[in-house]
Amino acid sequence: MRIHWSICLFLAATIFVSLLWFGAKNQDFTIKPSEQAITNAVNDWKKKHPSLPPRQRALPTPQLVKIKKTTVKPTPPIIPEIPAGNLDTIPQLEHFREHRNFATASFIQLAIELERKGKLSHALLAWERAIDSTDATPKQAQQARKAIIALRKTQPIWNIDSEDNFDTIIHIHIPIEHKAATSALLGQLSEDLKEASSYQIAPQVLIKTTPQRDGFPTPPIRIWLSSTAKDAKETPQLTLRLSEEEAPLEDQLYMAIYRSISGQLKQNTKFMPPAAISTTDSPRDSLTTHLTRLHWKALKEALENRPPAVIIIEESSNQE
Repeated sequence: MRIHWSICLFLAATIFVSLLWFGAKNQDFTIKPSEQAITNAVNDWKKKHPSLPPRQRALPTPQLVKIKKTTVKPTPPIIPEIPAGNLDTIPQLEHFREHRNFATASFIQLAIELERKGKLSHALLAWERAIDSTDATPKQAQQARKAIIALRKTQPIWNIDSEDNFDTIIHIHIPIEHKAATSALLGQLSEDLKEASSYQIAPQVLIKTTPQRDGFPTPPIRIWLSSTAKDAKETPQLTLRLSEEEAPLEDQLYMAIYRSISGQLKQNTKFMPPAAISTTDSPRDSLTTHLTRLHWKALKEALENRPPAVIIIEESSNQE
């Protein structure tokens, strides 16, 4: 048998009201109790709630405990080791490329160890593999470039056979107003590219002036490299408008040559593409620090074998 919820609610309310009524009907809440009544109430409460017995013994005195701070040094990650191989043989430019699946840190570790052993030619190749065969971080790339600059000064040129140099032409089409300043740099440009490639290429500079048309802005500079064959293979042509406010003429020419070479090498998926030159990098030094000798070999092979093609890379300029 079920009782309806309304009956339950009524009974509960009736019980509550009845208890409240019978308990408080004889109480007077309007008159303040006397002091004697308060005292009696307190005494009654104390009788019903006696105090705890006194403690037999005192609480122990807290003592300060000095905790020695121990610094836990993080365990350095284990870097996979690249085998150095036979260090008594003369290495090829592709040396250590068979280990290109290793990370940059492994090549840096190998290069430092080879330098410690005095195997500088092998160490230079290991540093170069960190640039052209791995995805180096900016910090790792900077470390490798500094080492390459230092070691290149101590090592002989790679191609000692002058008859084996690959003849290359640096094409520069320039407005007549910049011809004199550019002509003064021709010998330097040729020598720097030959040094950067470790004498793998023998560059010649071909400069032509671009006529100025009345009513038109100054024509841009066009720069690219090619072989000397009849159907010459070419690197991507790069155009730029000179702005003396941005950088000196020399830096802009080196920057254009580097970007033309870089544009060609980016088509080669065997290597990491050359990194972009930052504002703190020297465009002239970047031919050595950002392009390894294996990059230059790949460039020489591309100009020998790649079918003719022209790619125009437009440079943004404030003067346009």
